[in-house]
Amino acid sequence: MLSLVAARRPAPPLAPCPAVCSALRDAPRVLHLDRRIAAPNVVRLPMPAAALDAARAAFDGAIRPHLERNLIEDLEAQPVPCSQLRSAYGNFFVMRGGSSTDENKRHSSDLAWISVDDMPTWEAFRKIFDLSGVADAVRPLVDCDEGIRLYSSFYVVRSRCASANLHVDWGDGVGTNAFTLLAPLEDYSGVDDFQLLYEASAAREAVAGGVGGGDGGLAQYRYRLGEAIVFGSHFYHSTEPGASAGGAAAPHVYLCFTFGSDRASFFEEHIAPTISGYQSRLLVAADGSVRLTELGRHLEAEAARGHPPPCRDAV
Repeated sequence: MLSLVAARRPAPPLAPCPAVCSALRDAPRVLHLDRRIAAPNVVRLPMPAAALDAARAAFDGAIRPHLERNLIEDLEAQPVPCSQLRSAYGNFFVMRGGSSTDENKRHSSDLAWISVDDMPTWEAFRKIFDLSGVADAVRPLVDCDEGIRLYSSFYVVRSRCASANLHVDWGDGVGTNAFTLLAPLEDYSGVDDFQLLYEASAAREAVAGGVGGGDGGLAQYRYRLGEAIVFGSHFYHSTEPGASAGGAAAPHVYLCFTFGSDRASFFEEHIAPTISGYQSRLLVAADGSVRLTELGRHLEAEAARGHPPPCRDAV
C-alpha cells in the first residue's frame, strides 16, 4: 500500500474589504478577512449558479454513476487506491484519501479526490473557475506578476467521517499567496453535522452574530449552496464527524480549486510541496507548465512495467 501520510508534505457573503486590501503590502500575511469567521486567511465568496451548474453537469455525467456502483469502496482493495474515469463529460482521476494526514484515522472517512486528468478537461474547469469570479476577488491578496494561476481542479467527495482530523492545507510561508476553494454542489443543510470544523482564533475578539466564538475553540462552518469558502495558510480545519443522508451512493460533493501566485520561485519553495503529492495525477505549475505529481510519476513508472492503474469507462 502506498503510504498517503508519507506522500503528503506541509501541510450574505463578504469579499475582502478595501481597507484590508490597501494595507497588504505592509501587513503580515496572517489576516482576518471575514467578519463572521474568527480564523486567519479565510473568506466566504459567492459562487455563481452558472459555475456550479457546469461543475454539477460534469459530475453527474462522468462520476455519479460510478459512485452508485461502489467506486470508492472498491478502491480500498487496490495496492494504490486510485482509478481513472473516461467519459464524454471529461476524464478524471480518483484517489481515495480517507483521513489523509493521519494514518491511524485512515479508515475513519471515505474521502476521495476526483481530479481533472487531461488538459481538455482541465481547460473546461478553467472556464468554470473563470465563471466563479474568485480570481478577481482574491487578486489583491496574492503576490503575482501577471495574474492568478489555477493549479488544480477536482471534486472532494465523502459520505462519512467518524473522527475529526485538524490540519492545514498550506505551509506557514504561503500566507495568502495560495488558496483552496470549497463549494458544495448541492444543498446539504438537511444534516446538522458533517460540515466543516475550524479552529477559532484565540487572539481575536468574537464578532456579534459571528460563526466563530473567538476563544480558540472549535467552531462550525455550515456549507451553503451558492457560497464558497476560500482559505490560505494557518487555517486549521477538519471535516466534522457525521454522515450524508444518502450514504456512500449519495455522498456530499464539493467543487475544489487550488490557485494562487504565478511566481515560479515562490511556487517551487512554498506551494509545490503541498500539491505535488498524491491528490491528483497532474497539475499546472506557476509558470503554466503541466507536470505529473509524485503519484503521477509513480503510476507512470508502474505503467512502464506493465501495471497501469485501473480505468473505468462511461457507465
